Parts: sequence; C-alpha cells; structure tokens
Amino acid sequence: MLKRISMSVLMMVMVLLITVSTAFGATNSNISPYEDSAGNVNIEGTTVPNTEFAFAGSNITANSVFDTTTFFAGNAITLDGEYNGDVFAAANTVTVNGKINGNLYTGANQVIINGEVTRDLFAGCSDLTISKSATINRDAYLAAANVNIDGIVGRNLRAGAGSVSINGTINGFVETDVDQLTINNGATIIGPINNRSANEAVVASGANAPEVSWEKISKEQAVEADKGSSVGSILLSIITKLAFILVIWVLITFMTKEFNANTSVIAKKHILASLGIGAGFFFITPLLLIVSFIIYAPFGVAMTFGIIALTILAMPVAAVVLSKLLTRFFDDKMKPLLSSFVSILIIAAAAIVLGYIPFINFVVYLFLYVVGVGFICYNVLFANRKLKDERNDGDGELLMIDEIIDMEEGTAIIEASTETIRQDGEDTLK
Repeated sequence: MLKRISMSVLMMVMVLLITVSTAFGATNSNISPYEDSAGNVNIEGTTVPNTEFAFAGSNITANSVFDTTTFFAGNAITLDGEYNGDVFAAANTVTVNGKINGNLYTGANQVIINGEVTRDLFAGCSDLTISKSATINRDAYLAAANVNIDGIVGRNLRAGAGSVSINGTINGFVETDVDQLTINNGATIIGPINNRSANEAVVASGANAPEVSWEKISKEQAVEADKGSSVGSILLSIITKLAFILVIWVLITFMTKEFNANTSVIAKKHILASLGIGAGFFFITPLLLIVSFIIYAPFGVAMTFGIIALTILAMPVAAVVLSKLLTRFFDDKMKPLLSSFVSILIIAAAAIVLGYIPFINFVVYLFLYVVGVGFICYNVLFANRKLKDERNDGDGELLMIDEIIDMEEGTAIIEASTETIRQDGEDTLK
C-alpha cells in the first residue's frame, strides 16, 4: 500500500516538474537583470513583479517577496525570501531558508529545509533533511532514499524511503514503507505509527511516541520489490488494464449511444481530422498548462489534473474506437455483441502486450493517446449538430438500401410464387 503511495508521490512530483520545465521554455519573463555572465541568478529586492515567476539558471539565490506561484530550475537553488503561493523547484540541491505560504513541490538529489512551509510538502529526492528550525504546517509526502526529520510536521507524515530518522515532532500519524525506521531521543509523535518493513523500528527510550504497528515483510519480499516487477505482478497489471478497458467499452457501448454512433461517422469520414486534433492537443498541452497557471494557479492545478484524467481515458477510448474499425472486417452475420467483444479483446490485448516492449511501447501509447484524445475532442466539438446531421444522412442511406433490399426480396417472392403456380398448372393438365 505505502509503496504505491510513495510511487504516486514521486510520479506526481515528476509530472509537476515537467510542467515547470515547459514553463521555462515558453515564458516571456525577462530574468536578465538578475543573471550574471556565468548563468547564475541572484534575485534581491523588496518585491518581484508577478510577471516574473519562472527562473532558470546554474545557481539560483532568491531573497525577495514573491506574490504568485513561482518556478525554479537549476543546479543549486537557495530560497531565502517569502513566497505567497506554491513553489516548484527542480535542481541538484534545493535549500529552503525562507517562508513558503503555500505548497512546496520539489525534486532534487538533495533537499534541505530550514524555513517554513505553511501547507504541504511533496518531495522526491535522494536525501531529505528537515532541520530543527524547519516547520511543515500540514502534511509531508516523501519518496526518498534517506530522510532525516529534526523539525516539526504539523499533521501527518507519509514516507516511502530507504531509511527514516525522526528526531523532531510529528503532530499526526506516521505511515512508512522503509528499510529502517528510527525514532530517536527527543522525538515526539502524537498519532499512531504504521511501519511496513523487513526490519523492526528502532525506538529510543527517551522518545515520546506510541507503540509502532509493524507490518513485517520478509527479506525476500524486500529484495523482490527492489528487483522490480515479478511475473505475478505483471499478470496482475495486464488483468487490471484489460478490466479497465472493458469497463470503458461497456460504458461507451451500452450507455452512450450518441458517442457510439458518432464513432462510426468519425471513423468513416473524419479519421484524419480527429487524428489531427489529437496530435495538436498533444503539442499544445504545455502551453495550456502555462497559460492556466498564469491566469490563476488553482485553475492551473485543475487543468493539470484534467489533462492527466484525459490521458488516462485516452487509451481505453482509443481501444474502443479501433475495435469498432476492426468490427467492419468481421462477417456481417456475426452477432454484434460477439464481434464487438472479440474486436475489443484483440485491440486491448495487442496494446497491453506491446506496452511491455521498450521503445515500441512509447510509439503505441503515443498513437493511442492521439486517437483517444482526438475522438473525445471531436465528439465534444461537433456532437451537437454536424455529427447528428451526418448520422441522419447515414440513416437515410441505410433506409434506401433497406428499401432496395425489400424490393428485391419482394420481386424474388413474386417470381417464386409465379413459378409455383406454373408448376401446379402443369400438374393439373397432366
């Protein structure tokens, strides 16, 4: 459970850092007044304008007041000022000496916090130190090799790490998935402690902490987790992905008839346009994130989670769309449910298996992303009028075809009846 929590924290930090890096590439902020010839950035002054919110350089020292969400990327970052908004920092070394009136999202080799973070801390790093003078007013979510906490965490601590050493105060619960948890003299922990580890936690006699709830795992389990995915975990992953795709298929097939009908129209007449929309959305996503954060930081966060959700849905939606295209190659006499089910299994299995092949998996997922996002966006943009009219036209064409078939069948019946009467007449004459 906590392994998943730690990986989720790390992935969240990585996604946010990608957003930061794209912001540096496209921002119009002019940081030349703060930059020297060696590429170092030194920010000093009473208040930095809100238009200057993203800074990249070799070594960055910020000692000013920032009234907006700020982004930093460099080799060594030192934050000495006051930050009235969230802070995103990616570097080899990140040192926080000032006050952050918001959340801190950081990814680095080494993170040192000496100041105050008034909200939550999200950190993915090798070594993390929360010094004695530091305060995290709310929760700390940590994924690190080594964690040393001498300061105060206002609420809860969740950590997935190699080792965690607590000398300070945790005013909530502690959940750890570590190789070794150590609670030293002088440490104070108010809430319950849940530790998942191959080794029992070391609790000093002078520590003020409740009894540790130990979920013991074997050395073999710990080694297996470090080595990577087992055959069982891979099979579980395949089954989970397949189940997710089938759930989306059921929802789309039996609960969203308009999307189902629109898919046939798009696949027949607008496949290139939908693929173009998907590819365009892929390339403008960084710009959308940048603009949304510039307009309003919470809106930017909402936009980030929205894009993540769209990305997650893209694969199953693409599988459904491709399965409908594949269905056209099946025998028309096959039952619709059976043909649709077989085709979705073929597409889903192919996508999942190819996803485990290096390099090819990137190409496959990119293609599925473009297809899925393109079809979703095309439905949203044109579902009200254009696709409805084209569906009606298609229904008209099908109706004409049915009438022709009925006429042909009627002619065949008349001819058969005439032939029967003729034979009966000949028999009577005989």
